[in-house]
Amino acid sequence: MSNIKNNASSQETQAKLMEAAGKVFAERGLHAATLKEITDLAGANQASVNYHFKDKYELYGAVIRQAIRLTPFTMPEEGMTGSPEDRLRAYVAHAIRDLHDPSRPAWRATLVSHELNQPTAAMDAIMDELIWPRVRFVRELICELLGPKASAEEISRGAFSVSSQILHFLYNTGLLRRIEPDLVRPENADKLAAHIAEFSLGGLHAMRSRRRRKGHHSQGKVKSRGSI
Repeated sequence: MSNIKNNASSQETQAKLMEAAGKVFAERGLHAATLKEITDLAGANQASVNYHFKDKYELYGAVIRQAIRLTPFTMPEEGMTGSPEDRLRAYVAHAIRDLHDPSRPAWRATLVSHELNQPTAAMDAIMDELIWPRVRFVRELICELLGPKASAEEISRGAFSVSSQILHFLYNTGLLRRIEPDLVRPENADKLAAHIAEFSLGGLHAMRSRRRRKGHHSQGKVKSRGSI
C-alpha cells in the first residue's frame, strides 16, 4: 500500500500549506501568525498542518528551508572570470536580480528579513547556507581589490560595506518602497546594481589609495631620519 502522504492529493495540500504559510509568516512573523490564517488561505483544515508538519514551528522550519532552497548561491559564469572589478559588478547584479526573479515567490525575501531581525532556531541554517557563502565570496574580492597589504580590519570593513548595501535592498524593500519606491522597482534593478557596484568600487579604490599615500609618507619620514 502506497504512503498516503505521497499521493497527489496529499502533496497538493502540503504545497498549498507551504505557499500560504510563506505568505502569512512573511506578513505577520512567526509568533503573530496563526494556523487558522494559514489554513484559511490554503483552503485546508487545521488538522492537515498537524498531519504534515506536527505544529506551526515545524511548518515554519519547512518554509525557511524552502526559502533557502529558492536562494542558492550560484554565480553566473561572468561572475567567476575577469578582473575583480568585473566580478564584483557581476556579483552585485546577480544579487539584485535575484530579488526580482519572477520564478520565486515574493514572500521569500520578506520571510528571511523577518528571521534576520527576529532570529529563531532557523537562523543557523540561514547563516550557513545564505549569508556566509556570500560573505566569503565578497571578502575574497575585497582582498584582491585592496591589494596584498590590506589589513584584516580593512578587508572586513570593505566586505561589510558592500554586503550591507545589498542586504539593505534585498531585505528592507518594505521600508524602501515608502522612502524611494523607484529604487526597488524591477525595471530599475540593473541601474541599482550598477550604482551599488560603482559606489563600492569607488570607496574601495579610495581605501587602497589612502593606504599607499600613508605608506609613502611613512617611508619618507624614515629616509629623512636616516639622513640626519
